[in-house]
Amino acid sequence: MKFNPLRFQSALAAGGLALMPFVLMQFTFLRQGKLISLDDLSGRYDLATFFLLAVMLVSTVLHFYLIAKMTRELIQWRRSGTDMRDFLADPAINVAIFSPVVALGMTVNVILGPVAFFFPRFSEQVPALLSYGVYPFALLFLVLGYISVAVGRTWLFRDGKAVAFNYNWLLDVFAWGMVALAGAGVTMTATDPQVTAIGSVLTLCAISIGLFIYGIKGMYLILAQMTHGNTPAEPLKPAHFIVVPINCLFAISIYKIAGYTKLTLGIDITSLAFASVVILFALSLFWILLCAMAFRDWFVHQFPKPEFYPAQWGLVCVLVGLEVLAIYSHVSYYPSLLLLGFSYLSIAVAAIIYGFVFLKFSGVIKPVSA
Repeated sequence: MKFNPLRFQSALAAGGLALMPFVLMQFTFLRQGKLISLDDLSGRYDLATFFLLAVMLVSTVLHFYLIAKMTRELIQWRRSGTDMRDFLADPAINVAIFSPVVALGMTVNVILGPVAFFFPRFSEQVPALLSYGVYPFALLFLVLGYISVAVGRTWLFRDGKAVAFNYNWLLDVFAWGMVALAGAGVTMTATDPQVTAIGSVLTLCAISIGLFIYGIKGMYLILAQMTHGNTPAEPLKPAHFIVVPINCLFAISIYKIAGYTKLTLGIDITSLAFASVVILFALSLFWILLCAMAFRDWFVHQFPKPEFYPAQWGLVCVLVGLEVLAIYSHVSYYPSLLLLGFSYLSIAVAAIIYGFVFLKFSGVIKPVSA
């Protein structure tokens, strides 16, 4: 079977699952420093805490294992003749090349979150170390820009070839959102004023580019759906949920960067931060309800089947996005036990879904031969 960059979605989903407990503890548990660490849990080891720790530890280890495995497969694929060149030349499928960028962007957030949590001494050094971390972030930004231009040309100039785009086409927007979130994390955590200034500028650029592409592609996809009214194939239906984690990435990036843009650049976007979190959270809930109603037969009859396809990872990413938006809404704007309880519940459901999809992905659960 040929390698497909969408295999990186397994690592992305694992990283998102690892972040869910970290975000919950970061904003709702007492802590000493900028980042919560294992030392802050002294005397608070109840069943709920053990559950959060177990999910975070297993998911973090799995994320790095899958990143290493998929990176090796990507390098082997790159060296295997013209496979990669042919893949990138096909506008119908080449958007998948953004998947490794999204997964590597998630790695930055996992290092700043769960990894720092489990290594308290490292957690203390993270703000100083990020003085150097701005360089790999800038490199990731440039790589994403190069890929966006190179792949984007194949979508605009198709030599008369007709292409039916689907919601997987938003993977580049996902990548820009993930890079923006990584940049916001660097800016928020670093102590060097020069690093925070550079991080602020690059993050604002990533947000602006991503939202610009999002607006154009989003309108195209919605208009195409309304005009043609075609029902997507079964493997493509879960791809509609990519909208939710994208909303989350941009909302949290704007929220995190708001205070630093005013401090370092003199740009006040605090009101935009409120609108981003609350409005995008509401829109995400509406979109999920709409998709759940449209694809209820898929959830009942198709998802339980042993067949695996990459879009199924999106169900985990949906819950990651919702949980993070719920926590930020709870802490900053609308304190509610309902939002807090939803966060715990979404972590449990995301862990179950990830486990089921991973068993199909790894071949433990196999389709029954005819």
